[in-house]
Amino acid sequence: MQSSLPDNEARLRARISELEQLLQARDEFLSIAAHELRNPMHSLLLQVSAALQLARQQGASPLARRLERVQHIVDRYVKRASLLLDVGRMNATRMRPQVESVDFAEVVREVVESYSPEAVFNRSSLTMRIPATLCGRWDRLGLEQIVSNLISNAIKFGAGASIDVSLESKQDSSVKFEVRDRGIGIAQIDQERIFGRFERLSAQPGHPAGAGVGLWLVRGLVESHGGTIQVHSEPAKGSTFTIVLPVDAGSITSERHDQA
Repeated sequence: MQSSLPDNEARLRARISELEQLLQARDEFLSIAAHELRNPMHSLLLQVSAALQLARQQGASPLARRLERVQHIVDRYVKRASLLLDVGRMNATRMRPQVESVDFAEVVREVVESYSPEAVFNRSSLTMRIPATLCGRWDRLGLEQIVSNLISNAIKFGAGASIDVSLESKQDSSVKFEVRDRGIGIAQIDQERIFGRFERLSAQPGHPAGAGVGLWLVRGLVESHGGTIQVHSEPAKGSTFTIVLPVDAGSITSERHDQA
């Protein structure tokens, strides 16, 4: 009986190695899927938005109404598909960022451009205060998800008021990204709860509640980069979400991996 123990242990280790390889293959697939599918979906949304703007300029009201409906459907699909891909990806990789050289300012500009049609549709505006470039080492897909979620929420809960998006470098080798809206705000008692998984707050009229994982994902992504997230808000006065990240998230994640 005892002689079979080494064989059982060897088979167990072989099975563990096999499962680890399968998990690694899944991680790689999800990372590729998140990158390859997001860009075409956002391009489709931009094309629909451009067609809608043209229809309005030409006074084609029936066509414009149909395109508004298409825009709404495509927008919801893009957000849900992107969110599912990112949640799956980050769960699979245990929130370990795939760090590379990234221009944070470029990411912010691209996301703001993609959400500008939605902001206009909701009678809001997006104002940027960002440098020409701000380079560092982060997970690009993670940054895109952080910025997208915060801007999307600002539009959803912003009551049609202006939204400020800012990015700046700090002296302690970190960067600060901030999104401020002037909308419905968040009660003090809810300000920690909103970062929990499946926690949802009531949206503006006409905006269905989300899946309740967006801010949970944002906090996980921020913390996986060694950063922090804070919210300052008052009901009926709006909300400000502040993200602080180290310029080189690679050194943080490598240190954590070595300690694990």
